[in-house]
Amino acid sequence: MFQGFYIESSNHSGAEHLTNDLNDALQAIKVISGVENVVMIQKDGLPVASAGVWFSKEEVFAIAASTCAIFGVAKLIHGDFKYLLMESETSKIFLASLPNDPDYFLAITTAPRVNLAALFIEMKDSLSRISFLLKQHLDGRLPPLRSYNMDETQQVLSRFAVVPGSQATYSISRSIISLNRSQALALRTILRQVHDSIPDIESVFLALSGGVRVSLEAFANDRLAAMSFALYDASERVTRTLRNISLQTVLCETERTRHVIYSVPNGVFSLWVDRNSQKLGLMRLLLKHYIEETRRILETASMMKPAIPDDLKELLMSGGSTESLLLTRRDP
Repeated sequence: MFQGFYIESSNHSGAEHLTNDLNDALQAIKVISGVENVVMIQKDGLPVASAGVWFSKEEVFAIAASTCAIFGVAKLIHGDFKYLLMESETSKIFLASLPNDPDYFLAITTAPRVNLAALFIEMKDSLSRISFLLKQHLDGRLPPLRSYNMDETQQVLSRFAVVPGSQATYSISRSIISLNRSQALALRTILRQVHDSIPDIESVFLALSGGVRVSLEAFANDRLAAMSFALYDASERVTRTLRNISLQTVLCETERTRHVIYSVPNGVFSLWVDRNSQKLGLMRLLLKHYIEETRRILETASMMKPAIPDDLKELLMSGGSTESLLLTRRDP
């Protein structure tokens, strides 16, 4: 079983005692019905301990590095978030913050039909126990980071190949979604209906490819839209790496806010709502129809490549000196 880089580098009896206590606490979560794996991770991506069916340290490192990126984005959006849930057809991946300890979090993989309410209740004591152990033994000290060069990183990623020896290909799409007036109005109508049917909504919007945003008049936070898209994109990469399957939804909860992100063609549907305004199950039932209708409309939208004007392209590609550039400005 993976023991953690910090614990491996420590030879005194206190570290060994911490190892055993952490393993016992993680194992208590592992035995909850539906839980497959549990990894405790430092906020900068260093895995500390794990329980489950992992085969090597490299695999633990891969899940730690991937979920660390999500943890970082979630912290930027929700500084006090309690947990984040990524859902696909075949599994759920759950990130849980530790009580009063911002330096560590847990990554938990579960079966697709796990009872989330039961999971939250049963793991509550274990989370508190882990926080107590870290405070008691480490007292704020963080273990040294482990670095990986490019070859080592590729070796780690190759272990997650669905077919042995297959090569993964990564590409960047620069297409921009193009909506006509009818499609844009239909999408805004859906957002208005969502806003009117679910109480205490803080914001609801669509963040689409190319930076296109569809929202109601009161919402004008482009940073929030971009960060929601980034949070979903990072979560999608984790489910692709671990399960080779598309992500369906991301749910992030804080003390007072519930943030739900749904996958839609060429973008995401993002909803912020008061955490205590409505039961999660009922809200999902209400959203189901609106998400399906949103997907139907976006599937008919066209995509286009951003074009660079010929005169600008010629200027950028020319080898002339900077003296030939003409700068313009607006007089005050």
